[in-house]
Amino acid sequence: MALAPTVAAQSGEPVTKIRIPAGTATIGSDMKAMKERFKDDNVRAEWFADETPQRKAEVDAFLIDATEVTNRRYKKLFPEHEFPANLTDHPVVNVTWKMADEYCRKVGGRLPSEAEFERAARGDDGRAYPWGNDFDPRNAVYVESGGGSSRLKVGSFEQESSGSNLLGGTSPVGSIEDGKSPFGVYDMAGNVWEWQAGWYDREKKLRLLKGGSWLTSKESLRSSARLGDADASRFNDYGFRCAYTGE
Repeated sequence: MALAPTVAAQSGEPVTKIRIPAGTATIGSDMKAMKERFKDDNVRAEWFADETPQRKAEVDAFLIDATEVTNRRYKKLFPEHEFPANLTDHPVVNVTWKMADEYCRKVGGRLPSEAEFERAARGDDGRAYPWGNDFDPRNAVYVESGGGSSRLKVGSFEQESSGSNLLGGTSPVGSIEDGKSPFGVYDMAGNVWEWQAGWYDREKKLRLLKGGSWLTSKESLRSSARLGDADASRFNDYGFRCAYTGE
């Protein structure tokens, strides 16, 4: 793991960026391996066919935020952003792809590619989860850990669903030490789905999100899992982090 110096982003909030060395990224999953993994979980591997075929890609060195962008950081750049006071250090949510892209560009970065996300999350050995190949419920914020049970489109902060308010369910970023990736990146599984730079589909109609969230099951916490949605979509479990080109 290599930490870049702690730098003050243009947002005014000190941000730790982690250097991800150049290397081979494992992208996606093998169908046979998924069937073996899910055989005891009443889950069909075919539900995750969008992860196949598994492939390799060479990725140049880059920097990535150690954590998801928080409400505190987002508000520094966009003062009109409102959120409950107790969620200052939680990931910003209800952001569209365009909002996430704009923020990253303003701080001198960009959204990561799918290959970069999986490189940062899976390391050199192509593990299934950031912490290893075996699932550990203590290492992520997800639905079975008490995060929530339904998703709502953007609305008032007071709107509730199954006992969780619109922005409920997340945890402060970087709060699960054992959930880090091999390079030391936090929350790449759970907490919030993270917008990526590229497309989910070949038709380029849907944008890609990675990482799962507090509203998803453990299967979606695998680093290979994918979600597609329109770039104007806003949900209370959609967030992002930024990547940066260069050493």
